Amino acid sequence: MSNSNQSNFGQAMWLGLGQLCTFALSFVSAAILARYFDKTEYGTYKQILYVYNTLFTLFTVGLPNVFAYFIPRMNCGQQKTLVSSLNKLFLVLGGLFSLSLFLLADVIANILNNPELANGIRIFSPFPLFTLPTMGVEGIYTALRKTKYLAIYQVLSRVLMLICIITPVVFFNAGYKAAIIGWGIASFLIFLMAMYMKSRPYFCVKKDIVQNFYRQVFDYCLPLVGAFVAGFFISAADQFFISHYFGTKIFAEASNGLMSIPIAVMVSGSVRSVLLPLFSKADSEGTMSEMIVTYNNAVKKCVVIVFPILLFFFFYAKDAMSLLYGSQYEASGKYLQVYMVRDFISCLPYFSVLMAIGATKFYLYMHIVGVACLWTLDYVLAMCCQSAVSFVCISSAFYMISSIAAFVFIYKRTGVNLLNNKILVNIFKVLLHCCMLLFAVRLVTNLVENDFGIFFTTAISAVAFYILLILTGKVVGVDYLESLKLLRRR
Repeated sequence: MSNSNQSNFGQAMWLGLGQLCTFALSFVSAAILARYFDKTEYGTYKQILYVYNTLFTLFTVGLPNVFAYFIPRMNCGQQKTLVSSLNKLFLVLGGLFSLSLFLLADVIANILNNPELANGIRIFSPFPLFTLPTMGVEGIYTALRKTKYLAIYQVLSRVLMLICIITPVVFFNAGYKAAIIGWGIASFLIFLMAMYMKSRPYFCVKKDIVQNFYRQVFDYCLPLVGAFVAGFFISAADQFFISHYFGTKIFAEASNGLMSIPIAVMVSGSVRSVLLPLFSKADSEGTMSEMIVTYNNAVKKCVVIVFPILLFFFFYAKDAMSLLYGSQYEASGKYLQVYMVRDFISCLPYFSVLMAIGATKFYLYMHIVGVACLWTLDYVLAMCCQSAVSFVCISSAFYMISSIAAFVFIYKRTGVNLLNNKILVNIFKVLLHCCMLLFAVRLVTNLVENDFGIFFTTAISAVAFYILLILTGKVVGVDYLESLKLLRRR
C-alpha cells in the first residue's frame, strides 16, 4: 500500500474516532433519559430533537459542504476569507432558525399532535443561534488534513453536552424541560470552542480577496438548498406519519429504532469526508481516473469493518434495543432492521464524488423526485396500512434507488465506475460469510438465552462471531484485521 493511502487511512481513522465518541455519547444520553422519563415525556423530548434536526438541514442550506469543496482549491488567505464570511452567514441563519421555532411552535405541536410540544420548542428556540455557527469545523480540519484536532474537539463537545443534559435529570429528578435547558447551555459553550477552532489555522494569515466570492459559493450551494429542502421532507416523512397517525408511544418506539449504528456512521462518514476534498482537487486537476484506486481501497476497508457489525446488529436488533433502552423498547428492533439498509449503502460514498464534481443540480433533481414519490406512497400507506414500520420500508427503498441513480450518473459524467467488479465481489464475500456465521451463532443463542439472560448471551454471541469471523476469513479471502494492522503502524 502506498504512503498516500496509509495517510488517507490515518486521517479517516482520526475522524472516525471522533465520530464514534460522538455517537456513543449520544447513545448513552438517550439510554439514560429513556430510563428516567416515561414514554410520553421521552417522546416529547425526542420530538423536539426531531424538529430541530429536520429543520437544521433546511437552515444550513448546504453551506457545511462548501468548506471541503473550496478549501483544496484556495490559498490560505482566500480560505480565511471563506471561513470569516460563512461565519457571518451562519449567525444570520441561526437567528432566523431560532425566530422560526419560536413563532411556529404551536403550528408544529398541532402537526405532530402533541400540545405539550409547543412549550418545549419555545424553551429550545434560542439555541440554534449558537449551533449553526459551529458548522464547518469538520470541513476545515478534514480539508487541511488535521483530523486529530477535530477528534479532540468532537469528544470534548459531546462529553460537555452529555454532562449538561443528564445532570439535572439524574441528580435532581428534573423533567424534559431541564434536559433541554442543559442542551442549550452546552450549545453556547461549544459555540465558543468552535469559533476558536475555526480561526486557529488562520491566526497569522492575512485575508486575500476571492473574486465573485458569494457568486461562486451560491452557484455551488443553491441547488443544494433545493436538495436539502427536499431532503427535509424526505427525512421528516417517516417520523411525521408515525407521530401523526400512531401517537406518542409508538413514535417513541420508532424514534429509538430510526438510527444509524455508530460504527457505520463513524467509518463511512469519515471515509466520505476524507474523499470529498481529494476528489475535489482531482477534479480541478483533471486526474479523476487516478482516484479510483484510492476509492476502491477506501470502500474495501469500509465494507470489511462495517458490514460484520451491521449484520450482527441486524440479527440481534431486538436484543440491542432492549439492552440500550429497556425491555419496553424491544419493538424498536424491527425499525432498526429496516433503517439499517441506509447504513449498508453509506459504505459506498457516492455523495463525496457528486459534491466534488459540482453535480449539485443532479442531487437536487434526485431529491425532488424522491420527495414527491415518498410522500405520495406514505399517504397511501397511512390510509390503508396499520403497520408503522411500512413507512420506514418505503424510505429505505428510496435510498437504494437514489444510490443506483447516482452511480449511473457519475459513470456517464466522469467514466468512473464506483460500483465496479472488485467492490461487488468483496461485498458479496463479506455478506455471505457473515450471514452464514451469524445464522449458526443465532441458532445456538436461541437455545440458551432464557438460561443466561439477554446481556450475557448477546455479549458471548458477539465474541464468538468475531472469533469465527477472523479464523475463517482467510478461507474466503478476506482479512478482517487488515485495518487494525494499519492503525497499529500509525
